[in-house]
Amino acid sequence: MDKRALSAIPRPVLTDKNKEMLLLVPHISYLATESRQEVNGIDTLIINFFHAEERELKPAFRTFCQPDDYITQDLTTDKTKWKTGAINYLTGYLYWYRNGGNIAVASVEEREIILGFLYEFKKRHDTKDYDRCMEQGRSVTDTELEDRIDEYQDKIKEWKLQEKHNKEKAEIDLHMEKFGDVPKDYDRFVREKVFGEEHYIFYSTANKSAYCTSCELDFELDKEKHLRHKKIPIWNDVDKVKHNHTVLCPYCGKYFKCKSESMSRQSLFAVQWSVLIQKHEEDVLVRYFCHTKDFRINYRNPEITTMEKFRTVHTAEKAKDFEWARFKSTYDYRWCIFHDRKYSGWCPPAEITVPRSAVLYNENLLKTVSGTCMKYSAVDIYIDKIVNNSNWRILLNKPWTIDWYFNQYRKTPYLEQLLKIGFYKIAQSVMEDHNCPEFQNGKTVLETLGINKLQFNMLREVGNPTVRDVMILWYAKEIRQEDFKLLRYIHDDGYDKMYEKYLDMRQYTTIYKVDKYINKQRIKHDADYFDYIRWLEKMGYDMRNEFNLFPRNFRRAHDEMSKQYMKFKDKQAREDAKRFNRLLRKLRKETAEVEAMNLNIDGLFIRLPNKLEELKEEGESLHHCVGTYMEKVEKGETMIFFIRQKTEPEKPFYTLEWHGRVIQCRGSHNCDMTPEVKAFVEIFEKKMAEYEAAPKKQRKAG
Repeated sequence: MDKRALSAIPRPVLTDKNKEMLLLVPHISYLATESRQEVNGIDTLIINFFHAEERELKPAFRTFCQPDDYITQDLTTDKTKWKTGAINYLTGYLYWYRNGGNIAVASVEEREIILGFLYEFKKRHDTKDYDRCMEQGRSVTDTELEDRIDEYQDKIKEWKLQEKHNKEKAEIDLHMEKFGDVPKDYDRFVREKVFGEEHYIFYSTANKSAYCTSCELDFELDKEKHLRHKKIPIWNDVDKVKHNHTVLCPYCGKYFKCKSESMSRQSLFAVQWSVLIQKHEEDVLVRYFCHTKDFRINYRNPEITTMEKFRTVHTAEKAKDFEWARFKSTYDYRWCIFHDRKYSGWCPPAEITVPRSAVLYNENLLKTVSGTCMKYSAVDIYIDKIVNNSNWRILLNKPWTIDWYFNQYRKTPYLEQLLKIGFYKIAQSVMEDHNCPEFQNGKTVLETLGINKLQFNMLREVGNPTVRDVMILWYAKEIRQEDFKLLRYIHDDGYDKMYEKYLDMRQYTTIYKVDKYINKQRIKHDADYFDYIRWLEKMGYDMRNEFNLFPRNFRRAHDEMSKQYMKFKDKQAREDAKRFNRLLRKLRKETAEVEAMNLNIDGLFIRLPNKLEELKEEGESLHHCVGTYMEKVEKGETMIFFIRQKTEPEKPFYTLEWHGRVIQCRGSHNCDMTPEVKAFVEIFEKKMAEYEAAPKKQRKAG
């Protein structure tokens, strides 16, 4: 629609007859008028709405209706504003005038003009309904008028939605054209690999027979219920056949669970997923298939079904995820954009909906991704050395493993370097992003890990190092091979990185001596020893003296030093308090004649603390943290003031922090200022700004 041409149409003006509608129609909320004209050669119906406010009609909005679109202009402002909502929404879901309703059409003639436009619209798009309406005549009720307007706007909205859907579908279909047929041997792969372990031995005690679904052979049951074959000399004289017991099939050489033919088979329905990787030019295509195997009806010929549920297109820049599902709110099942592959661990969807794990079809991934954007991703090494590693399989048996890796590789291409030199644990830490530092995308592994050649050789000697090993080298900068090996096996306590504590001890002694002493004294927690060292440092002991570093009886020395340290802290606290109180006295003396710091207005006054204890009492009384500000005040980083009421001068009221400006002013439980306190603080801030801006010679205090 040409908005410029529409906005140029003069705005509607009320007539005296229109104004009389307020008296004729009780409880009117909106009055509707109309005009019909051509705009740029397009037939246009204009419906104007006036809102009744305090028995006066005021312009609200006008809707321009054309054969293929509508739009609404806001008339409450002189500035041109457009709205796309339907009329029933813009009027607050009110209804057209009927039986004393809220919206009235100004005249019968105008109602007929509106109906004429709507009937012509119907005739173009719904001939049957138009003929039915014509048989009933043009005289319609106000309810039908409302319905016709709603139908018209609903039809327009349906077209717009359909156009939007078609555009999205066309984009999806372009991606779907990249996907070809599955390999010819995929069905065999599903039977032999995906469901390779999904087999049973069904038996009948009455018939003394058994059947293995894997080798598809019939067996006899002897008196001891052992498996024997009639013609082939194979048997199992060890395992007895019993319902839900696992026995060895003498032909397959594998163990399968036994199921009695007389028992229910309702639970014998298996679900498995497989993943297929293909390529299209430089794009990598990942396809997820859901497979089911049903033994319930005919266990000798179980039904296997396959359905493709998810697809992903990986390009050099990003990935596009798709799923086979109902498109939007329609009933059209097709490929749709899949926005999120995360699901809650507390209430995960059924396995037939989302995979728990997937079996990979491709045996040669390097060949599969050659010539694509992932040709250097080393995904084959990742799958072989990490995903298929029996020690990590439980941790990495995730549903979207392939996509997870490709997405991470796009962000951190150095994964290729880590995998190709065998640093699998570091690569996996990067994948999981769990307490892993951000490495650089360097040209070499040395640049990527931020280490030198000597440190790299230390890691290579480890074989498969961890991120923690790299962090030890970072912190140490220079370290002997023996010390590095020792620190690798020292466990952190969950709070501190213990290797840092050991490395810090190099300024006093060697790491070897510290480790030897801790083991000899059988110290259960290394942190106890380093707490002891910290106390020595704080109290100024000679840290080069091994008598202090390595006491003969650590437990006794630890307990004694703990008591000494507590006394030292108490003494230090008393000295700090004295020093702080001296500072406060000096400040009060220097500011005795400063107007801002002696402000007394409307029952409120402000003052400095008298002693350190007042800061603690203030914080405890008002339940905020001003008690911890002593050190900041002592260093001159901030100033603390107390705002008091004259009626209760000793009772904490508000606490103010000043540092060139009011940083904060808080009352009980960190509440905001009342209007009275806010006005008082504004005056204080203004006076303080004047004082600090004055030349030093003119100041009344130093």
